[in-house]
Amino acid sequence: MFACKDAGTRSRPIQATIRVKILPLGRVKDIQIKESYEGIRKIYPQTEVLPARDMPAFTYYEPRNRNRADSLIRWMSSMAARNEIYVGITMQDISATKGKLADYGIMGLGYCPGSACIVSSYRLKNKQNFFKLVIHELGHNMGLSHCPVLTCYMRDAKGGDPTDEEKGFCPKCSAFLRKKGWNL
Repeated sequence: MFACKDAGTRSRPIQATIRVKILPLGRVKDIQIKESYEGIRKIYPQTEVLPARDMPAFTYYEPRNRNRADSLIRWMSSMAARNEIYVGITMQDISATKGKLADYGIMGLGYCPGSACIVSSYRLKNKQNFFKLVIHELGHNMGLSHCPVLTCYMRDAKGGDPTDEEKGFCPKCSAFLRKKGWNL
């Protein structure tokens, strides 16, 4: 349920001087905002929380009562200045097209590399693992693809919720992120 969407020519170069902007969208608990901010700030100090916003109406998919993740990250990417990454967080259901499925429910989506990602706790079994979703999608924004190591934050969820099994970034993913300026 995690995804990395290739941004193609629309992505901005990722540099060590980026600023991470957490954008609460729709329904979000204060604890999710706080944990996202504190967690990201520990590893990447140039992080701030933006004022909460309503979920944009144009992202709503009425037949399934969901918001389109691809529309959300395109919208946030359009707001991101050079060297900024927007991390949208929500409790509302989000979806994306996956193969022949036009509206597949997901926990997160991020351009890889890119300037925006969206994370939802809606499908998360253990809500205490929310930060793992956030850091996974932010890893995609930094340029990381899915990892074959089953305990790595960057593993592919393959339609499930493996967050209880994830223990941290594997050595290869950690080395990549340290080169991007992360304090791991």
